Amino acid sequence: MNSVFDPIEYKINTRINWNAVAPQYHNDWAGRDTGPFKSTKELVKAAEIKPNDCVLDLACGTGAVSKEISHHLGNVGKLVGIDISRVALSIAKRIIQFQNVDFVEMDAENIGFHASFDKVVCQYGLTFFPDVNKVLKSIRNIMKKNGKLAIAVHGTQKGVPYFSSIMNSILHYIPDIRAKGTPTVHKFGNPEDLQEEIRLAGFTDIKIKKFTFTYDAGRFEEYWTDYIHTTANAIWPKIESKGIGMVNTIKEKAGKNTVQFIKNGKIEFPWNVLIATAYN
Repeated sequence: MNSVFDPIEYKINTRINWNAVAPQYHNDWAGRDTGPFKSTKELVKAAEIKPNDCVLDLACGTGAVSKEISHHLGNVGKLVGIDISRVALSIAKRIIQFQNVDFVEMDAENIGFHASFDKVVCQYGLTFFPDVNKVLKSIRNIMKKNGKLAIAVHGTQKGVPYFSSIMNSILHYIPDIRAKGTPTVHKFGNPEDLQEEIRLAGFTDIKIKKFTFTYDAGRFEEYWTDYIHTTANAIWPKIESKGIGMVNTIKEKAGKNTVQFIKNGKIEFPWNVLIATAYN
C-alpha cells in the first residue's frame, strides 16, 4: 500500500537530496549544456530578456539558466535566482560573473521578498512543486503588469525515455516506492495540462512549443550508474533494501526497455521538452 504524501517531508527530503547530488548534476548535466539542457538557450530566447529587465530565475539550481540570462542583461539589469538547495546555489554563485545578481535560498511556495519582476523564468522546476497553483499565483504577485513568464518542463513518459526506461521498471516491481500524490517529472508532459495549470493561476496569452533534443546516455552500464546516482538517488536505499535479487531484476527489465534506443552500442534517447510562455 502506498504511504500518504506529506508535502513537508517531501520538501525536506528534496532539499537533502539536491544538496547531495548538485555537484554531479552540474558536472554531468546542467553545466555541460547537454541533452535536455539544450533547451536553456531556447527558454531564455522565449523570455525575450531586455538589457534593463529585472528577472527572477525560479528554482535556479546550479545556475544554467541564470548564466544564460546574465548574457542578455546590461548594467542596469537585475537577476535574482532562488532555490531550495544551498549547495546548488553555491555552484551558481561561483560560475556566474555578473554584477547585479543575487542568489537566495528560498522555498518557491513561500516567496519571502517583495519585488517587481519584468520576467520570470523556470526550467524543470515546476513539476516538483507540491502546490503548483500557489507558486504560480505567488509569481504573479511579484511580476509587473504585462510581465512575461517562461517555463520549461519535461515531456511525457514516452517522450522522455531516459526517465521512464528505468523508473517504469522500478514501479513494476516496487509500485509503492513513492507515496501516492508525489510530484513526478512528467506531471506537465501533456501541453493541455501545462496550459490549464498556467491559465488557472491567472496568466493570459499562453503559448506552448515542443522541442525534441537527443541525449547520448552511453552504454547501458553508464546510463544505469548515472540514473541511480542522480535521478533515483533519493529512492535508491529503498530499492537496495529489497535485496540484490530485486536490484538485478529491475536492472534487467530496464535494459530491455532501452534496446530500441541503442545505436552502435550506445543509447541515444530522444528528449521532449515543452516551453510555455504567458503574460501577467
